[in-house]
Amino acid sequence: MSTIFELMVATEEEALAQSAAQMIFRKIDQLEELHSRFLDVSDVTMISALRPGDTLPVAPETMELLLLATEVCAATKGAFDVTIGSVMDVLRDVKNRWQALTPQERGKALNSCGMNRLIIDQKNFLVAVKPDRSGGEQPLELDFGAIAKGYALDKAAKMLIEDWDFENFLIHAGTSTVIAQGSMDGAAGWPVSVGGDWQRRAGLDAVRLSGGALSGSGFDVKGAHVVDVRRGVAAARHAATWAYAPTAALSDALATAALGLSWKEIEAACDAITGSGVMVAREQAIWMDRLRKPVRVCGSFPLV
Repeated sequence: MSTIFELMVATEEEALAQSAAQMIFRKIDQLEELHSRFLDVSDVTMISALRPGDTLPVAPETMELLLLATEVCAATKGAFDVTIGSVMDVLRDVKNRWQALTPQERGKALNSCGMNRLIIDQKNFLVAVKPDRSGGEQPLELDFGAIAKGYALDKAAKMLIEDWDFENFLIHAGTSTVIAQGSMDGAAGWPVSVGGDWQRRAGLDAVRLSGGALSGSGFDVKGAHVVDVRRGVAAARHAATWAYAPTAALSDALATAALGLSWKEIEAACDAITGSGVMVAREQAIWMDRLRKPVRVCGSFPLV
């Protein structure tokens, strides 16, 4: 995940909140150990070592994360894909400059991708892999970067509610994904800024978030780092996207996938993921803002 997590709890029980925070950050560290591509003994690394015919027992959290990723993959018609590790590796070598990749480099990396390569035995918590697109044995490199931090927020929120009986809290990961419950000040929900640099242009106010999650994705920080494996290009149909969903894992994944989706595909994804909504930034000149809003919204996106 490689990002900063921050927890805010509205309570008079300071010592209890501090104890809860310690347990939650310990849980997040455990999830990092399971799902990091860069740790030798993580479930993700062990899956990448599988050859067709091998099976691997995985942790319940890994199984749950794989099933969530499969759900979003189906909802986005394959645009969201966590089997893009090999593509991320070659992009990292060229600082996310797609034009620096040769057709051969891009083709080889994409050849190893595909959610349909995963064999998931949910009942027995086993994972296996199929051959690559050409029938070979290229490793299936998972990258949970677009869903793992949201999943960690969901587990933290569940602990706060079920284990500690807290009713009013907000947790964010890197400020790009946030989940909230209750309120900080007695008003409805927690005020969460949405829109980034587009907020002023679109005339957006803060969203009052409670009982759901918001995520944002774009290219200002990391460049064109999101991959559309369906077309083998950077997912860059929109300058920036934001997604709302009942869980942080779903909002995290949907915001990422939406960067490469057409508007009709975004609408279909919102229909497929109950209670979700998406806002996208339109690529338009500032003078066009007088004729139409520079953002477009569909589904259950909670603008006020």
